[in-house]
Amino acid sequence: MPDDANNPNTTALNARILLFETDEGLAEILKHLLRNQSCRVLECASREELPELFASREWDAVFCDQQFADALLPLANSVQVPVILIAGYDEIGDARKAVAEQRAFAWLSKPVPSQQALKYLQDAVQWRASHPRSVAAAPVTKAPEDDTQLQRHYSLMIGESAPMQELYRQIDRVAESEMTVLILGESGTGKELVAKAIHAASGRAGRAFVPVNCASLSENLLESELFGHVKGAFTGAVRNKDGLFVAADGGTLFLDEIGSVPLPTQLALLRALQEHEVRPVGAVQSIPVNVRVVAATNENLDQLLSEGRLRQDLYYRLSAFTLKVPPLRERIGDLPLLADAFLNRLSPSEDPTLQLAEDARMALARHPWPGNVRELAHALERGATLCEGGMIRLVDLPPEFQNAAPTAKPKAEPTSTAIPTPRIVAPAGHSLTLKAYLKQCEQQYIQKVLEEQGDDKEKAAKILGVSVATLYRKLT
Repeated sequence: MPDDANNPNTTALNARILLFETDEGLAEILKHLLRNQSCRVLECASREELPELFASREWDAVFCDQQFADALLPLANSVQVPVILIAGYDEIGDARKAVAEQRAFAWLSKPVPSQQALKYLQDAVQWRASHPRSVAAAPVTKAPEDDTQLQRHYSLMIGESAPMQELYRQIDRVAESEMTVLILGESGTGKELVAKAIHAASGRAGRAFVPVNCASLSENLLESELFGHVKGAFTGAVRNKDGLFVAADGGTLFLDEIGSVPLPTQLALLRALQEHEVRPVGAVQSIPVNVRVVAATNENLDQLLSEGRLRQDLYYRLSAFTLKVPPLRERIGDLPLLADAFLNRLSPSEDPTLQLAEDARMALARHPWPGNVRELAHALERGATLCEGGMIRLVDLPPEFQNAAPTAKPKAEPTSTAIPTPRIVAPAGHSLTLKAYLKQCEQQYIQKVLEEQGDDKEKAAKILGVSVATLYRKLT
């Protein structure tokens, strides 16, 4: 192995990865590890899906459980896609043989060492780039729309719930247009990430994305920042300065907290949007600009309009296409994905991935999340700082999470949209592993929601915050 085997290049790989692993815990860890490298990861659920997946798409690499190597390797070899096998202790001999016979690119033992996995992936992607690409000789079918959208935006946003899938669909619809977009959402929901996803999926992706928080600047400074100024326009203007509209020329300008823009600046902003030109402060001539504007706010726009703090004509111009980012409490099914992704990022490269103890996970599930995803990130960052042995416990989380612990006698039964704390009792003389316990909790809650919804799987999936396909997979 090269000398840097334990120090893989941290540059994002942007690879297309197929993952075939039935161990849900390991699969989640691998997905988050790979997506943190800006990889697009599709998880395969059965052998029957493999021919279509290799016929309809091109892959840069495949991670495959050794037990499915016999089904996958012939397909991957036929199109020269490198395969990294994942082998249990009793499967290592078979994995080594496959690599020795050049049917597989590399193999990893369970539990998978993350740094070695990234190193092998980097090598596999480089190998794939030097070999001709092809697809299997089979009918080509279009990939499901939801999956394409999920993978396209996963490098920026994390979520598989129904509300997030709908958001991905809307991003795809508007990204290719030149429409001005208004993003609505509570503080901490990730509105800037949505704006970046729109930019990344648009024809402007190769040009600048320029963000500005309008609430952080005074009226005079905001106008100068947006439109620029000429020398002598005001005290301290010792030279000409281009504004952010000029800096974003050809790209996207993201105006966060648009409701904080003062009325005089709103008029200048409206003119810039209508005329596609800006006039620097103190200048006589205007400057033409080609900029797409994406705005965002967490304020009540109806209230701003009624109070006269937002010009109606500017509102109509900005809201040509409106997107709403769901709060975390409305997509609580994404909480485990988000938590694991943050933990992967917080984990030191030389140490194993940080983990959440059961009491901490249950506290996160019960929390109302007024600060949304940003609050989750800060809570886990605190936990990572205070924890010992890589295990974040309830005591390591902020006080508001510890105070939310359930009382001995709850006053009311949880609703169908809440996450209950099931009581799973192991058979006499036996004990359950944490993974087995959580699996039974999950199954119990799924069955409870299905019963309440009359076995309507679409309604149940929406309440659970997962896709219908994921729900069917969890029921098998």
